[in-house]
Amino acid sequence: MVTRRSALVALAGAASAVAGMAQAAEIQPYDPAAAQKAIESGKPVILHVYAPWCLQCHLQASYLDGLKNDPAYAGLTFYRVDYDHQKDVVEKLGCPRSTVIAYKGGKEVSRMSWGVTKGAVVDVLKAAM
Repeated sequence: MVTRRSALVALAGAASAVAGMAQAAEIQPYDPAAAQKAIESGKPVILHVYAPWCLQCHLQASYLDGLKNDPAYAGLTFYRVDYDHQKDVVEKLGCPRSTVIAYKGGKEVSRMSWGVTKGAVVDVLKAAM
C-alpha cells in the first residue's frame, strides 16, 4: 500500500532526477558566434575537432561524453567542430582532426592532437578549470 509519505518521497526523487538531467552538459555543434562569445566571457570552453570517420576522434568523443557531466568539470562549455564541413574553422584553429582545445580567461590554455587516452583528454579539461 502506498502511503502519502512514500508517494511524496517518490515524487521528490523524480523531480530531482529531472532537474539533474536538465543541468547535464551537452556538447554543442560549433557555432562561430556562440563559441567566440563563450570564449570572450572568460569562462572555460572546450573545442573538439571531430570527423565521424576518424577513430581517434571517436575515442576522444567517448571520453568527453563520459566526462562532460562529471562535477569536477562543472562550468565547462563544450563545442564540437565538424572537421569535414567546417574547414574554414579548422584552418583558423590551425589544427588537424582529433584535436581538443581548452580556453580559459579568453585565451587558449591547452591543446592536444591525436591523443587517445583518457588521461590526455583529462589533462586538457583540467587546464581549462
